[in-house]
Amino acid sequence: MGPLEFALLVAGPSIALLTDFGTQGIYVGVLKGVLSTLAPRANLIDISHDVPRGNIQAGALMLWQASPYMPPNTVFLCVVDPGVGTARRSVAAAWPTQHCVGPDNGLFTYLVLRDGIPEVVELSDPQASDTFHGRDIFAPAAAHLASGAALNELGPPVELETLLAAPRLEALSPNLVEGEILHEDPFGNLITSIGVLHLEGNQIHLTPWLGQGPTSQYPARKLSARLPSGAELPLVRTFSDVPDGQALAYVGSSGLLEIGVNRGSAARTLDLRPGQSVKLLNKG
Repeated sequence: MGPLEFALLVAGPSIALLTDFGTQGIYVGVLKGVLSTLAPRANLIDISHDVPRGNIQAGALMLWQASPYMPPNTVFLCVVDPGVGTARRSVAAAWPTQHCVGPDNGLFTYLVLRDGIPEVVELSDPQASDTFHGRDIFAPAAAHLASGAALNELGPPVELETLLAAPRLEALSPNLVEGEILHEDPFGNLITSIGVLHLEGNQIHLTPWLGQGPTSQYPARKLSARLPSGAELPLVRTFSDVPDGQALAYVGSSGLLEIGVNRGSAARTLDLRPGQSVKLLNKG
C-alpha cells in the first residue's frame, strides 16, 4: 500500500454534496444527519448548495467543474430535482473512479460526455416522501456506496433516460467560434461554452470540452470575444489587465471562456444572461 492509498484509508471515504437547497432551511443539515448516521467515517464535502433553484444545466456544469478535484472514489450526492415526486427515476451511477447518486433528469450529462457511459441502477423506497428524495433515497444510497456497498446491491440495472443537449460550440469559420453563456457565478462573471482553452507559447489551443468538434489553434494576442450587442472584448490574462469597471474576456479556472467586469458584475453591467450567444473571434 502506497502513501496515498494509506492516507485515503485513514481519512475515510468522501461524499460530496451538490444541491439547490440553499442554507436557510433544514434540508442540508438533514442530508448530513442521514449521511453521518449511515456512514459515520465519511468525509462530507460541500461543493455547493447554491445551484440556482431547479436549474439542472447549472448543476451539471458545477458537477463537471468540481469533480476532477475531489478525492478518488468520491460519491457525489446531487440533488437538483424540480421533478421530485414525478415519474422521473432515482438512480446511482458508477464510473471507474467515482459514483453519483441523484435524479435521472440530465444532471449527470456532462460527466457522461466527458467520462463515458456509466453503470446505472434504479433506486426506490416505497416509504419515501414525495417531496424529499434527497433524505429518503439519495442520501442512504450515497452512504451505502461510501461504506463499501456494490452498485448492484442498491437496485436493478437501467440506462439513463434523460441527458441534456450538449452546449453550443460551433466553428462558423476558421476565425470564428460560437458558443453560449452557460452560467452566472456568484461574482456576476459569465461562464461560456467556449473551451477548454489553454496557452502554449504564443498560441491558444481550443479543445472542445465535451467533444463537440475538432481542436483549433489561434494566435493568443489577436483573440477577442464578441457579445450579442456586437461589442468586442479583448482576451486578457486577468481582471487587473483592464481598468476598474471595464469588461473583459478571460480563460477561467475550468478552461472555459468567461466574461467579466473588473470589480463589477458582467451580468448586470452588460445585461447578459444564460443562453445568449458569445463568439470567439480571431482578428489575426
